[in-house]
Amino acid sequence: MRSSRTALRWFNSLCRTRSLFAARHRQCGSTTTTMAAAASTSLETPPLDVRFERGLPLLEVPLPSRNAVCQFTMRPLSDTVGSFCEFLKQEDRGIDYVAIYGKSGVKLATSTSIEHLLQFGAFRLRINDKFFEVNVPETGDNIFSSDRLRQLDDLRATVATLHAALCVDEYKLSRERNLLVKLENAETLLKPLHEEKQCIEKECEEHAERVMWAGFAAMGVQTGLFARLTWWEYSWDIMEPVTYFATYSTVVATFGYYLYTKQNFEYPTARERVYTKQFYRRALKRGFDIEKYNRLVTEVEELRAQLHRIRDPLFQHLPVSYLSKLEQ
Repeated sequence: MRSSRTALRWFNSLCRTRSLFAARHRQCGSTTTTMAAAASTSLETPPLDVRFERGLPLLEVPLPSRNAVCQFTMRPLSDTVGSFCEFLKQEDRGIDYVAIYGKSGVKLATSTSIEHLLQFGAFRLRINDKFFEVNVPETGDNIFSSDRLRQLDDLRATVATLHAALCVDEYKLSRERNLLVKLENAETLLKPLHEEKQCIEKECEEHAERVMWAGFAAMGVQTGLFARLTWWEYSWDIMEPVTYFATYSTVVATFGYYLYTKQNFEYPTARERVYTKQFYRRALKRGFDIEKYNRLVTEVEELRAQLHRIRDPLFQHLPVSYLSKLEQ
């Protein structure tokens, strides 16, 4: 009897212990479920939408550090998933982990191109512990595909070629008109300077001629004097040393001329030197600006060369860009 009561008492205590563990387990489970639900609720974020502006997809992403929204440009041909994630990290240093997942929850490789990513229609963006649903709008045609963009580039190049071919004559006429105006202004400024230069040149020519004739007259007087002294006043025996020293003095004078001018003593060179020295002396006396005159002469020559280049038949069918490079 006592053994049966002891067994019954032991069985009742075992049942109470089992019910107590079950109750505690249910309480812990409900607490865990509540915490998970709260965590999932805290990680819920509003969806993001990709929009297209001027042919490029744009995505506005909320950054975690300052709770600010930043707009990123997703270039389909040159960018990849990895480069886009790096752009996010560079923009916000508080981002530790960035990844992109497909609709099925599979992580996309960093080498996946943005073009291929946009073709999914939707994907998930993970920033740290937050997940963002990103929706890509339907565009009908795949405007961000590489083939489509290459077709647009080819079309743009064709239009540019046609525009250059159609506008080349108009460009040449406009360019020629501008060059003619510049040439007229330069020649207007050059004309009075050129007239004054001609007057100075005429005076310098006359001065150089007088100097040369004076030298010729001095040589004639020397010859006549030596002839008079040799055949009338004295004899050749007396005048021979005199003529020798006179000739040697001339050699010494020519060598001194070379040391002073660094030029050989020649009559055209000597005449040009006399002319140049006299020109600069008279130009300074009259206030003639030689640098301004040379600059205007160079400008006029360049403008005439450009006009000749534009009117050349070999350049009639070249594009505008090539003509601009030639003129520069």
